[in-house]
Amino acid sequence: MKLLATQADLNAALRTVARAVSSGKTHPILAGVLLTATDDGKLALTAYDLDLGITTTITAAVETPGSVVVPHRLLSEITGRLSDAVSLALDGDRLQLTAAGGSYSLSVAAAEDFPDLPAVDAAAGAPVALQDALSAVLPAVSHDAAKQLLTGVHVAATGGSMALQATDGHRLAVRTVPADLELDVVVPGRTMALLREPCTITTDGHHVSFSAGTTTITSRVLDGRYPDVQALVPTTSSHEATCSRVALLRALERIAVIADSHNSVVKLSGGKLTAEAEANSGAETVALDGKLPDLACNVHYLIDGVKGFNGDTITIRANSSTTPVVLSDGDSANIYLVMPVQIRG
Repeated sequence: MKLLATQADLNAALRTVARAVSSGKTHPILAGVLLTATDDGKLALTAYDLDLGITTTITAAVETPGSVVVPHRLLSEITGRLSDAVSLALDGDRLQLTAAGGSYSLSVAAAEDFPDLPAVDAAAGAPVALQDALSAVLPAVSHDAAKQLLTGVHVAATGGSMALQATDGHRLAVRTVPADLELDVVVPGRTMALLREPCTITTDGHHVSFSAGTTTITSRVLDGRYPDVQALVPTTSSHEATCSRVALLRALERIAVIADSHNSVVKLSGGKLTAEAEANSGAETVALDGKLPDLACNVHYLIDGVKGFNGDTITIRANSSTTPVVLSDGDSANIYLVMPVQIRG
């Protein structure tokens, strides 16, 4: 294998696949990146930790096609410090890296020893724009490994629409986007967090693939049936109020300074937000159109929920001080639910 690539392209590609690079403690070869140069002037870079795989392709001047596995950390750190074109040439069991003013020799492993990524038929997929929906639901994904299914995003598509659901047991976020495909999978949150642009989604039931441009992300799906979180959403509400979304967000962000020094709880009574922490206290006023019961919630759960909407106003619904609080923008398919905190006295 012998090729010449620009430093910018190679560096960007190494950064793209970095999230799928393993520590290599169990399988040392997974700490490497598979380089595959083809005679059509392409260099593919692949990283795979057996749960998540990422492949991206760049243009290169390929003199001799071939493939090899190179330690990702070394190649990435060296490339990141270069400023000119990078020459890569395989010489036996060494990769010779040459650039203006420097040369390096790196140990390599055989490409045949690198595990194959699951084959998911990309031709069976459909394009979907997920970015806005993901920014709203990802904050609600659980980080508790004991709640394995809740560490993922439930993605269910049918009838021309796709619903994304996430919950950590304390809050629930639901978003719906147009999608012309059929699937029902739970995708790890760490995988969904990598999606930055519209992509084509494909699944074989055990793995899911997201393709955008020259990059493909392949991930295992989480086993099990996602809980019926929709049953948590009240069908009716006896109290409802609407307010400026930005005004509410700014007030919550300010009063969080006080709330964070104690228990991160903020109280909402009428249009007044209050927080207390030892000898300190704070109060903010937000104009509400409507009435709500006295509520107490984790301030950061509320901030995450309000940030997930884009409209000028936000609607808050609740039945009592101890039942779920539901935020929405008027679209019943897009909601954020948070469980209130019970405050004695």
